[in-house]
Amino acid sequence: MKQIIVLSCFVLFCLTISAQKIIDLSGPYLGQNYPGLTAELFAPEIISTIDGREMCAAFTDDGKEFYFNTIYKGVFSICVTKEVDGKWTSPKPLWFSGEYTDRDFTISPDGNKIYFGSNRPRTKDGKELKSLDVFFIEREGQTKPWSEPINMGSPVNTDWGENYPSIAENGNLYYFSCRDDGWGGCDLYMSPFEEGEYQKPIVLDESVNSEMHDWDACIAPDESYIIFSSMNRDDTHGTQDLYISFKNQDGSWTKAKNMGTAVNSTDDEICPSVTLDGKYLFFTSRRRGKADIYWVNAQIIQNVKP
Repeated sequence: MKQIIVLSCFVLFCLTISAQKIIDLSGPYLGQNYPGLTAELFAPEIISTIDGREMCAAFTDDGKEFYFNTIYKGVFSICVTKEVDGKWTSPKPLWFSGEYTDRDFTISPDGNKIYFGSNRPRTKDGKELKSLDVFFIEREGQTKPWSEPINMGSPVNTDWGENYPSIAENGNLYYFSCRDDGWGGCDLYMSPFEEGEYQKPIVLDESVNSEMHDWDACIAPDESYIIFSSMNRDDTHGTQDLYISFKNQDGSWTKAKNMGTAVNSTDDEICPSVTLDGKYLFFTSRRRGKADIYWVNAQIIQNVKP
């Protein structure tokens, strides 16, 4: 019976992927017309479908691989489509996805590590825990396979749960956690990477964090800005909006600014990421009543800079 259920789920997934006809696409960014300074649905009915739930988005540095989250075998999984001989392949889940939740991911600046949140079990004092932890996979170049998921361990992960990791070029890791030492709700943290080791996480100050829930941070490779989602702030357009804060020369952060209606709607906006070429901002929105992937020209980042 279990084999029949698994096979049925696999067939349903394959039928969904087949209906997307993604193999007919060619050209950069899955052959899509480039967006301007107002957010547009990405690859409608190819990636962002009417019936599915698609979240998060990341291209590799050469633009030839596209990763995104969707439901596979009943859980969020990381899927990939690749440009091969000028054509984009049908998306498929990474080899390890499908048993546990693998979601809220970003890709490293060199394209050879993916950081994500997962509820893969771990044990403590003989008990199995399933809180979200930060994991990563790695490879030695894009022709090589991805590794087994690796739990980042302490001090990054705690019993409070950690998610949506984003890494800078210098290795500093940004993510959110709902610990009791923050400003209220969930907060954004940074774990410095020093001498090859991750150090005790630092909660970002109140220029970025608030008393509300603050999460899903995308850090610029040079740490010059951070884009994140926040819930129910006084200036929000919907329940969750995207905000941005810029780093000052002294290392402090500017007061977080709402990115405005060119990005935000009366619904939720979460999961921001900027393509590794710096050209486009991707994010997830529920403005169609379910999770979809949107994109906008990254010039909007400079347009909101103080």
